[in-house]
This record gives sequence, C-alpha cells and structure tokens, in this order.
Amino acid sequence: MPTFADAANKNPDGTQYVSREALSTLLASEINVPVTEIRAILKQATFQPKIVQRMNGQWEAQPYAKYRPLFIKQSMQDKGRAYLHKHQHIFNQIEEKYQVDSVIIAAILGIETRFGVAHGTRPVLDSLYTLSTGFPRRAEFFRKQLGAIIEISRQDKFELSTLKGSYAGAFGSIQFIPTSFRAYAVDEDGDGIRDVFHSKPDIIASVANYFKRHHWQHNRPSAFWLPMETKLTPEWQQLAKGKLKHWVTLADLRQSMPEIFNAIPQPWRDSDKVSIIEMETKQGMRFALVHYNFKVIMRYNPSFNYAMAVTEIAAMLERTTFAVD
Repeated sequence: MPTFADAANKNPDGTQYVSREALSTLLASEINVPVTEIRAILKQATFQPKIVQRMNGQWEAQPYAKYRPLFIKQSMQDKGRAYLHKHQHIFNQIEEKYQVDSVIIAAILGIETRFGVAHGTRPVLDSLYTLSTGFPRRAEFFRKQLGAIIEISRQDKFELSTLKGSYAGAFGSIQFIPTSFRAYAVDEDGDGIRDVFHSKPDIIASVANYFKRHHWQHNRPSAFWLPMETKLTPEWQQLAKGKLKHWVTLADLRQSMPEIFNAIPQPWRDSDKVSIIEMETKQGMRFALVHYNFKVIMRYNPSFNYAMAVTEIAAMLERTTFAVD
C-alpha cells in the first residue's frame, strides 16, 4: 500500500500533496469500503485552497483580548437565556440524566452555532477532502474524519453530497467532527436517528454525553480570574505559562499561597482539582484559577480561549456556580 509520501510524487491534484486516486486507495484499505465506491464519492469532492488558509489562521490562536468580544456580549446572554427557557423541560431532564450543567451545554451551542442557527455553509466532503490531501501537518487526522463521515453516511443515512458544516468538517448544531459524532452522538428522542440538526433532545443530549464521557463534574465551577496584581510563586509563574499539565488540589494552593487562594469563594472547595493559567486580556496578562472541568471543556476544542469563553457565557447565564470573578 503506498504511503502518503509515495502518493505525493504520483500525479497530485492541483496544489494537493496527495492524489485523489491515492486517497481512494488508502481509505478503501482503512474503512473496508470498496475502492470503486470511494472513488465515486470523492469524485464529487472539490479541493478548496481557502480551507487550508483558514486552518492556518484560526481565531483560537489569537490573544483572548481579541477572541473574547466575539462571544461575550449582551446578544449571547439574551439568546442563551431565551434558548434555555424555551427548552427548559428538555434541559432539566438531560441535566438530571447526564449530570452535566445546562448552562455549559447552552454555552457550547451558543459558540458553535448560535444556538443552532448557523450550522456552517461549506460542503463537509470538500473540507475533509481538502484537509486530507492538502494539509500535511494533520492529513492523517482529517483522513480518519473523511473515512468516518463516509461510514456515517452509509449507516445513518446522511446525504453526504449535500451535508454542510465548518471548514474543518464539523457539522450539526453541536459541530461534532465525524469521529466524535460516531462516538458520542445519541438518539435521545428515540426515533432511530441521531439528528443533530433538528432534534433538540438529540442535540442537547449529545453534548451532555460528550461531557459526561470525559468526566465532567456536575455543579462544580470551571474558571476564576485572579486579581490583576496577583503574585504567584516562581514555580507557578512558570507553570501558568505552560499547557495545563500540572494539577493540585485547591487546598494545596491555599497552603502555599494563602493570601491569594483563601479568598476564592464558594462553590470552590479544598478538594477541587485545580491549576493556574495565564491569558492575555484587555487589561494585560492575567492569571486564572481553573478547575479540572476547564480541561474537560478543552476536549471539545483544545484552546484556553474557547474554554474560557464557554465559562464566561455560562457565568452570564448562571453565576452561582460559574461566576468568574
């Protein structure tokens, strides 16, 4: 079986690194679908160079000072409260069943699709085809997504030729990538279809299931901004600049830096698993105490910006648990 490096030297499509034929052959071997069927599917795909440009300029890479205003605004609060109120019965049932806070689910839906309004306009097939063949850094990942959406289209009766979503191949109100849809989407309304476009029970429960499976802690906080003048120990000043790998209990922080962390209010508890991060805010560089729940949010999108925005939206909707200051 040819490797991607081999395929890159055999008639690549346009500006692509991998030819359509080489991709068809690889996918056929990986997902056990006849190569003739995959060729027919990929024949409908168009390579879109602008998608690669978008991947190289994602908003999540911007400072939080620039990212935050996209989502933390009055319209998000108003629409979030209206969405929670309109579907309160569904949210209540799902929160009780999955033990995931309703305002976190609503915040995810607000960021991802403005509560189901903006699902994305790019053909998912084009996006995944382009990234599988023209984005070498993550080509293998996107090839797996392409294989998964082909399998899903056969099993869940999706019309792949008309399926639209994000430039990264995520789709539906919840913007799951194909492998996440396959693993975590649920048929909550019991109609035999995992409908993440129209069914509110399926949409809300699929997000809840994702968080539950990644060990979300119900009724626990997510993040708390520390005062601008906060002075951490030298060790934590360095750790806060890292990738959120060092975790302790809040009791540990209170013991080492009591003047800072004894002031953290309820619902934070001594037993909470926590860490500290540093982000660039409008006021300058600022530290935040983060609960392990913050890391769970990052499973949805591996970005401090994203997880903090979700937390701040949740705080606009419900401050008892999720107040950030």
